[in-house]
Amino acid sequence: MTHGLPPREPSQSAAGNIGVTVQIAGPNSGNLSITRRPKLPTIPISVKDREAATEPLWAHTLTPMRAANILQANGLAVIAGEQGAGRRTSAIRAMKHHLSVNGSEPSELFYLAQDWDDDEIPDSEILPDPSPGCGYLLDATLRSLPAGHIHSLTAWAERLHSRGSCLLITIRRNDWVGDPNLVVSAESPDAIQVARNHLAFRHGSPDRADWLEPAPQRTRGLFSGGSSPDLAAGSLSDLITRNASPTDAVAIAERIQRVNPDQLRRAVQTAAAREKHSADEIDFALREIRDEIRGWPHFLERVLTESGTRGRDRVMLLAAAYLEGKPLELCIKAANAFSGQKEPGARRVREGRSPRRRMVDVGVDITDDDRAAFDTHPGLAMAAIRMDWHHWADERTATRKWLISITEPGAVAERWAEQIGTRLLELSRTASEDPFMPVIDEWSKLDNVDRTAIVSRLLAQAVNVPRFAAATHKMLLEWAKSSVPSRRAIVGQVCSGSYREIWPHRAFTRLRHLLAYDDESSHNAADTLIVHARASSAGFSHVINTVDAWLDRFPQSPTSARAFLALVDPFHHKAILPSLVKLAETQPQYRDFLIGGWRIALSLPEVTEDAYKTLVDWVNAAHDNRLKQGFIFELLVDVRNAHTPLDAMSRFLYGHPDHEGPALIEARRALTNVRTCNHESCVRADCPVVNRKPEEPSPQPGAVGEEAEPEISTTE
Repeated sequence: MTHGLPPREPSQSAAGNIGVTVQIAGPNSGNLSITRRPKLPTIPISVKDREAATEPLWAHTLTPMRAANILQANGLAVIAGEQGAGRRTSAIRAMKHHLSVNGSEPSELFYLAQDWDDDEIPDSEILPDPSPGCGYLLDATLRSLPAGHIHSLTAWAERLHSRGSCLLITIRRNDWVGDPNLVVSAESPDAIQVARNHLAFRHGSPDRADWLEPAPQRTRGLFSGGSSPDLAAGSLSDLITRNASPTDAVAIAERIQRVNPDQLRRAVQTAAAREKHSADEIDFALREIRDEIRGWPHFLERVLTESGTRGRDRVMLLAAAYLEGKPLELCIKAANAFSGQKEPGARRVREGRSPRRRMVDVGVDITDDDRAAFDTHPGLAMAAIRMDWHHWADERTATRKWLISITEPGAVAERWAEQIGTRLLELSRTASEDPFMPVIDEWSKLDNVDRTAIVSRLLAQAVNVPRFAAATHKMLLEWAKSSVPSRRAIVGQVCSGSYREIWPHRAFTRLRHLLAYDDESSHNAADTLIVHARASSAGFSHVINTVDAWLDRFPQSPTSARAFLALVDPFHHKAILPSLVKLAETQPQYRDFLIGGWRIALSLPEVTEDAYKTLVDWVNAAHDNRLKQGFIFELLVDVRNAHTPLDAMSRFLYGHPDHEGPALIEARRALTNVRTCNHESCVRADCPVVNRKPEEPSPQPGAVGEEAEPEISTTE
């Protein structure tokens, strides 16, 4: 391991070797470095996702069987289609079918994370080692696979196939540039069947599943199997079209699950008595229920476009929708801030309906404790937000600026910025023009601890939304390189959470850029590395190998040195140095890591002070028996031999007026090959600790066949 600097001794490496030593031809006197890039994260496919691909939840299509046939022949298949077409569920079912033995459920099914940089190819070093009976699902819908990546994954799939395992990749339609014979087009299942299965078997509500029953089967509940027909059976059968996406079908099923069965039956019964009521009376209750399930389109059209409704009413509804559950007075103030201008005093209050009346008229409920709610219209808040953004396209910029202004520090809705951000993220999943990222960009400029935490949590959610995944990864990388403190802090917080668990390699890359500056974000980035290393043995190896690679690839960068110095800090509250030193005693690669890391850290002027402090901490820790003194001194001798004494090392060896003490003196004697002694019982006349005015020491003899070396003065 040379770390880009002239080698001091012969050095050998053997990638992939996991033993302590490596036998090589010729002299074997140099340090051996055994380095490996960490394997890609694999996440077990959840029971819930497996159940969705299994009867009775599964809604039949031919896609899984076609993909399974390709897996049988090649060990690799690709399912291509648009978002919401059931690609993931079909892929899981295909792997289950391919890997099942005598009908038994395969246990080893994993999601494979695309945790590599754009300039890297996923080769065998980072791909999981093939083992029998494993299925891997790689979602490439968020990040296209170039030809080089496909070639490498195809070669890995061949190795998997030879061990009875497989790889299935999901992509967007027309994105695959590899062998077209591996591709299966995703066939969407019957959306009505998806919704009915979801209600009957996910929620255990067969009666609600019968509400979606087609008209010819309404005489008896298909799922409930009751002898007497349910009055509500089939009453909602036309709410879902068969070509709707499975995602939309499940969303409608979730809303149907919230409907009160008795209320629906009464509405259906009333509608059947047409000869006793007018058409308007008959249809109103049933229309309200159906409208709620669809997302309130008819209600919103009525209250927002009918005669007498003004723009002020729409803004009132919009304010209550973004601030649902908050004090009504707050919502009114937020609505008044939309135009940014105050009305003339004479017209300020008494013209037209009161603000509270306007709120009620557009569907807002007022709770007993005077808060805005939508209890009588569940789901109306997000429906109103979507309709406003869709229908009033010319006001989108004004709406976005309004939301930014009311969430500024000290503004009316500052405390509820996170709820507003969450609703913007939900809106932006399907909106034609994204409002989420522009608002996040503005919020990220605020040097505010609370806002930093809010933006961090929102971005941690956004990276899992297909529309924003690639943009979020890119944004975090750009902000990590930025000099804006608030943005650097956001990156640090994101990379310290679930982002690091799912994409550790990407997280570490962004943490490395944070280490470019000596600031709070840099210190937090170093802490995150230590926390990851302490979490598990795999995490420990991952961090050491990552920092080792940084030292090798970026030897002149303070980012690598700062990461190393953080890992070898003996007094960090979560120090990993004792474990590292213990490994270095028996495993050459860890010893080589320590010596090589010190060699680079001591050569960079940007970290001189930190390097000197850490050297002093080492000898203090050894002096206090926190570290094994003899081995620490041996390491420091190797560090001295690898480093031309200057800067921090020269101060350490030759003295500094502000840092003198028994530990330093003892270390200097050890580094100059002077025999150490126990100062508490020392009888030597020249002991620098017991006797404050030592006599001139006699030269100590050197090794056999060598000239004696003079002692280094300890009184400079």
